[in-house]
Amino acid sequence: MKARKPLGFTLVELLVVIAIIGVMVGLLLPAVQAAREAARRMSCGNNLKQIGLALHNYHDTYRKFAPARVRTNGTPRNAWETNNISWQARILAQMEQAPLYDQINWQQWDGQNQPLIRAAVVPAYRCPSDPGTGNFPWLDPTGVRQTGSARVAGDEPVNYVACIGHDAQMRPAATSRGFLYDLSVNGITRVNTGMMSMADFIDGTSNTLAVSEIIIGHPRSRVNPAPDTQAGADLVTNVANGCTGATPAVGAVIQGRGMSWFRGFEVAHMGFTSVMTPNSNLWDCGGNSNHMMMAARSVHPGGVQATLVDGSVKFFTESIDLNTWRFMGGAKDGVPVTFE
Repeated sequence: MKARKPLGFTLVELLVVIAIIGVMVGLLLPAVQAAREAARRMSCGNNLKQIGLALHNYHDTYRKFAPARVRTNGTPRNAWETNNISWQARILAQMEQAPLYDQINWQQWDGQNQPLIRAAVVPAYRCPSDPGTGNFPWLDPTGVRQTGSARVAGDEPVNYVACIGHDAQMRPAATSRGFLYDLSVNGITRVNTGMMSMADFIDGTSNTLAVSEIIIGHPRSRVNPAPDTQAGADLVTNVANGCTGATPAVGAVIQGRGMSWFRGFEVAHMGFTSVMTPNSNLWDCGGNSNHMMMAARSVHPGGVQATLVDGSVKFFTESIDLNTWRFMGGAKDGVPVTFE
């Protein structure tokens, strides 16, 4: 009579199978994660494309692009008064958010008394790669670990901001203006007389930055940078960028970046400058007036995505030449740039 073979696996065979499965999971998991990030980056690019189209539709309607924000003094003067409400709010109608746009009271300072508006979710203003919870950790130029702020209660955050230009001024000289910039209105001056039109981009719409990314809750310093008196890359070195001695800002609403798509009082939520390359290891800094030196940033590996003035969306690596990136931020500085 033949001996019957035992049914099932031996302990050794079971351990071998488990080891093989573990190796396969270890090999496949990074690929799965990479595929997921690629999908999220594509979705982020679609958001930037939608914003670019909205900006063009706004221009078609008003023959001008929106201001980054408008700073007014005293009582309302005209229908354009926004009292530091950001450009992201101005294009809501073109973002298929007309009902939300129609609820905005443009004469209330910084939206402080518009809680329903400030807390509204605009999906196209959020990058799916950024969890959006804030508290973003970052190593400052000295190697010290800094932490940004958590989300601000009552305000919906934002990942997409406009290029203000290639220096540290919110209201720069005409030759260094970026896609959008700050307007300060006094007297009875109509705001739309100072806004950018398509004809202003003499450097070419296909190589001028319009909108890029930031990380919600990235730490920054609420001090104004040094005056931009130097040319080219001299202002930004590997060790300093005019924010000497920078320390984190105090207070949740002002400490991190991207805390609100609606508030324009704090420049950290509505703009970036091309003085620093993407994901710079230097401090972001700037007060609430006429100064900002803040980089485009993202959690995408290796760089950021950006919408150009012609509406196209491209990925820019962290290793891009500083002068190339800097002058891409200017609308009519007369400096030609090339990139791939």
